[in-house]
Amino acid sequence: MQLPLCSRAATTFGHSVALVLVLVLLSVHYSGAVFPSVLRACPRNSTDLDQCIIDVVNELRPRLATGDFGENFTITSLEPIVIDKLAIKRGESFQANFSNFRISGATHEKTGFIVKKLKTDLERRQINATLALPKLQVNSKYDLRMSILVLQIAGKGDLQVNLTDTRVSLKLTFYTETVDGEEYFRFRPITLRVKFGKARFYLQNLFNGDPTLEAVGNQAINENPDVLLDEVKGGIEENLSVLFSKIASEVVKDALFEEVFPWS
Repeated sequence: MQLPLCSRAATTFGHSVALVLVLVLLSVHYSGAVFPSVLRACPRNSTDLDQCIIDVVNELRPRLATGDFGENFTITSLEPIVIDKLAIKRGESFQANFSNFRISGATHEKTGFIVKKLKTDLERRQINATLALPKLQVNSKYDLRMSILVLQIAGKGDLQVNLTDTRVSLKLTFYTETVDGEEYFRFRPITLRVKFGKARFYLQNLFNGDPTLEAVGNQAINENPDVLLDEVKGGIEENLSVLFSKIASEVVKDALFEEVFPWS
């Protein structure tokens, strides 16, 4: 079942990292003045184009925290990442609503995202990237009813999750569209996959704040974190893929293919 995301979900970490990858790609010998000078060009005939793009993305990490790329060019800040609402319902066994969902730490100087792999295939018109996020903290309001083993867990209040070793895989495929005799650069829908590592949950006010039952409920969730993570994973991937595709298309809407990948 799909998770409905409101418009401000555009500030997810995948959004900003995917956008930076797109911007770096467009900086490959791009001659226009639309993109800021901080996007160092990576020549397409470079001895290692992929590593050049990775280096540029890593250099830009501090700017992602504020969204300020200079020269009146800004993107949504990555600190914190904000999603207004997430809603999941899978029968009576799992129902959850999250609001004011905030993710922090994606651009931390020492523990922020790292581009682990990146492969550009100009012949197949494809870019594949794997990002590692060593540490993230999630804070949200929650309203939850779920089953773990024989325990029926319910509560409404504040949620905190510490995530370690999260991985995000992105597949960007591009093509050309002819408009008035000109070939414009376009992206197909972006494929995105999330792989969670370790997670530590704390849900305040489980069982109406009964301290004993609250402790039991949190312990059950932390001993079986995949029960909760698996419920939200598919919907998050689906919605973020749609969202990132829209953003990428907006970024390149006026770019000609020969401007993105000119002959050297």
